[in-house]
Order: sequence, then structure tokens, then C-alpha cells
Amino acid sequence: MEDANDKKSRRGRQWKAGISSSVLTLLPTDKQDGTASITERVHSEIRHAILSDTFSPGSWLRQDLLTEQLGVSRTPVREALRTLSREGLVEFIPNYGARVSALSMDEFEEIYAIRKGMEGLAARRSVRKLSFEKLEQLRAEYLALADLAKQENLSTYLQEEWSFRLNLYRVGSSPRFIAQIQVYRELAERYLRYAYTFKDSINASYGLHRELLEACEQGDAASAEIIVQKALNWTLITAGPLIAHKL
Repeated sequence: MEDANDKKSRRGRQWKAGISSSVLTLLPTDKQDGTASITERVHSEIRHAILSDTFSPGSWLRQDLLTEQLGVSRTPVREALRTLSREGLVEFIPNYGARVSALSMDEFEEIYAIRKGMEGLAARRSVRKLSFEKLEQLRAEYLALADLAKQENLSTYLQEEWSFRLNLYRVGSSPRFIAQIQVYRELAERYLRYAYTFKDSINASYGLHRELLEACEQGDAASAEIIVQKALNWTLITAGPLIAHKL
């Protein structure tokens, strides 16, 4: 059984795992995008830091440090953390504060089950509506992806890989559906990096996207749906054991 000194020591160790080594900067609002509120911008900045693993699972998010780093008052930080809590990225611990939610195999599997359904449907619909011009654009994006695969630049490769698929999905999907697809893709970022720890991971992913482009060229909507789901399932199979081991 823990005595009072043990509890005090444990509490100190927990708070040492905070964010003091990670510095955030609140970027100015892009005038081309309109007017995002301070709270929305704070939310976006902290959310990105969590999804990119700048703030690791279990890290404490001290409001005083966040307000200092972002140059804002406590109110937008507090509201942003509440929103992140509703999104499942942050949890509030009584008498301690807010911390980044831990990774979860259940969450990982749920995210990818939802993604397989949504993205498979989006791919199937889009292939049926592809114009010659859009197909040419996808070919050009695929060639750029090929160069990145050779360079083994993981961060840039993942960005362009997602851009390729998202541009395909937009052809046959409503803005609202695309917004939901993007939400779950962002939630998957915490887990996605575990699928790319092996030497041939990029080549495996690249090969699946070659199959997807071929299905688009052939106008094979059913195959496009299957290939997208296979690509997402590849992440489940590849990353799953590593995530389970980390937990």
C-alpha cells in the first residue's frame, strides 16, 4: 500500500512529464481564410501538437505554460482543452489537470473500421465520376508520390499520399462527407506512424496506391473501394502489434 510520501513522489513524477520541453507558437490568422477565433486557433495548435506526437500520450497539459507559450489568456486555453476532451484527445484528472489521452487499441480499431467504410464509399463514388482532366491530375500526383517513395521521406510522403486519396474522394463526395473523412484521418495520425517503422513500409503503401490508380484508369469502382479498404487494413495489421506492445 502507498503511504503519503509515495503518493507525493508519484504526483511529482507525473507533473514532470509535462510540456515544458515543447514550445507552441500561435500562428496569425490567414487573412485568406477569414476570421478564426482565438479559441479555435488555440484548439487547432494544441490538437496538431497532440496528433503529431509533440505532446505524447499521457503528457500533462499545464494551462499556465500553454497560455505563456501561445500568448493568450487562460479562457481560450481552457475552452480549447474542453473541446479536445469532447473529441477524446484530452482527459481531465480531478486534482491534477488535463493530460493527453492514452493510446487505445479499441480506439485504433474503431477509427479504422469507420475509415474503411467512409473512404471505401468515397472511392467507389468518385471513380464513377472521374473526368479525363481529373484522372490526369491523379496521374501527376502519383508520379510525384513515386519520387517521394524513392527518397524515403516519410513525413512528406504521408502528406502527399493522403493528398492523392483526398483529391480522389472529393470528386464524388459532398463537403460535409469530406469533412468527416478528414476528422477520422486526423485522429488516425496518432497511430499511423506505427505502421511505417519497417524498411519496406513506404514501398508497400506505394504499391497499394499504384493499384488504386489503375482501378481509376479502368473505371473499376468496385475494385477502387476494395483497394482503399485493403490499404487501411494494411495499417491495422502492421501497426496493431506495435501499438499493443506499447500499451
